Amino acid sequence: MYENSLLEIYIADMLGVFLILGAVFSGAWKLQKKNKEDKLLVGIMVVIVSACIADASSFAVDGRPGGFFRVLGYVSNFILFFANLLIGPLWIMLISRHIYGTISKFQRCFVLCVSGFVLVLLLVNFFYPIIFRLNESNVYSRGPLFMVNNVMELAFLIDGIIIYGIGRARSGGIKFFPVWQFVWPVCVCVCLQNSFYGISTVWVGIAVGFTSIMLALQNENIFIDKLTRLFNRYYLDKISNEMRHRKKIAVMMLDMNGFKSINDNFGHSEGDDALFTMAELLLGSVGSHGTVIRYAGDEFVIVLNTDNEEVAESYRERIKLNLAKFNAAQLKKYKLSVSIGLGIFDLNESSFDEMLEIIDKRMYEDKRLFYETESHDRRHRRK
Repeated sequence: MYENSLLEIYIADMLGVFLILGAVFSGAWKLQKKNKEDKLLVGIMVVIVSACIADASSFAVDGRPGGFFRVLGYVSNFILFFANLLIGPLWIMLISRHIYGTISKFQRCFVLCVSGFVLVLLLVNFFYPIIFRLNESNVYSRGPLFMVNNVMELAFLIDGIIIYGIGRARSGGIKFFPVWQFVWPVCVCVCLQNSFYGISTVWVGIAVGFTSIMLALQNENIFIDKLTRLFNRYYLDKISNEMRHRKKIAVMMLDMNGFKSINDNFGHSEGDDALFTMAELLLGSVGSHGTVIRYAGDEFVIVLNTDNEEVAESYRERIKLNLAKFNAAQLKKYKLSVSIGLGIFDLNESSFDEMLEIIDKRMYEDKRLFYETESHDRRHRRK
């Protein structure tokens, strides 16, 4: 290994570390939500920084004789391959959490099976050098199954793209997750490192891609309601212009019943909790088949990815059913219900404002019926 090549490797790895640290300390990303998605982001950052340090260390001790350098060489290279083993699953889980809010059983099984297989190979490598080897002079070389690691990385990248594509197709909305901005620098740098033995570009490529993710998530905050973590009215304005290519869409407007009484009886902190809980129930009811937006106050708008009236009606019923289950469980001091206005519209014939005006009237008709029914039930109970 020539000294100038070592210097280039050190610079590349330091660049990877500085990209992650710079994005954090410059405020490009902050730990705001303190949820599972944020924990995944932290995990990815730790993996990238650790891998960059291990990468520089592995080249620093390469070809240096002695037991100490041999142990350090094995440890640093193991960390590198183990980091490769972690980054793919973390990438898949981050996309799943961001698009769907959860990770499917299939994805869990896929990640565990592939990662478990490669982990076994890495452990076997300590006794039989099938992934990488160090010769008597501690010079690193690739083993016969070295490409298994690359195939695994490619599988995880493709899986992440598929998850994103399915989620976007189902919701019909715009998603900010920068899949391609992450994928292309990683692919380019992996190809470079595999084509030119002795250079190190993979982890700086991953750092560049991940920095794009952090910047995009920070920009996404413009369109996120701070209390409920739903999309806000600015996002509705954005998608109203960008969904014109679709002939018809189903749109719901929802207004919480008795929200003022929750604030009056239990305080504004419970009122905020009720809004957050309602947001969680709506997200759980719609899933990846629509976009839930906090429109204003205790009003919500849901844009469904369907133009079928029966399908749209089924989501209305699902929302009502999930609210009934929540109230029956008595998990909170308050009970939740909503009035819903629903309509299917042709975007080429009606503006979004006209659509909202129509479903707003339908929503208040539903609210009138709700309060009439509630008043009748109260009179019946007093008899």
